[in-house]
Amino acid sequence: MRFLRLLRKGLAATLILTAVAVVSGAITMWFAAEKDKVRLPRVIGMDSTAALDLLRDQGLQPKVSGREYSEGVQKDAVLFQRPASGSWVQKNSEVRLVVSQGSDAVALPSLAGLPLPQAQQLLQRYGFTLGRVAQVHSSERPKGEVIAQDPEAGALIRRGSPVAVLLSLGQFEEPASTLNGPRPNLSSLLRGQSSLLEATVQASAQPVLKAVTHAC
Repeated sequence: MRFLRLLRKGLAATLILTAVAVVSGAITMWFAAEKDKVRLPRVIGMDSTAALDLLRDQGLQPKVSGREYSEGVQKDAVLFQRPASGSWVQKNSEVRLVVSQGSDAVALPSLAGLPLPQAQQLLQRYGFTLGRVAQVHSSERPKGEVIAQDPEAGALIRRGSPVAVLLSLGQFEEPASTLNGPRPNLSSLLRGQSSLLEATVQASAQPVLKAVTHAC
């Protein structure tokens, strides 16, 4: 009986020592893991180069994962970060950044005097699309050249916006009996308020115009 009591005590002591060892090991591993963690700083709004340097100094692996246009954040500044600032992560963890490309509003170039194909290429180069095309007879512009545009040159508009143009059909000669009709509204032509418009104009100091509009 005494032997059995001693055996039970020995087993209990062994179990207690084993449990203590396991707990101690777990605690040691937890502290070791926590020691290798860093808290992510906030880099939103910072210049992307400075943000990348700061994150690298923290032992992290920053990466620019995308770029987006933003009206409120200047070009090359950080828009978003993942994981979020304040998070605890392991050293050498990847941190993804989205960087601003600045405003997508661009000053519209002048298209006056350009043939339609060149005007369309210029619009595409600036990120715009060709909108409605209206045509008028004009003695001031050769056939196929742009006379006017809407919005006007220099206007700040968003990339991807359509730009309407007024295209010359060349000079037109109208019989004298029809020269006193109403003058066409060029703004209406550009905005396409009518699908078909024919008019002739004789202003005191203006060339004779005859206009037809159509969708490009």
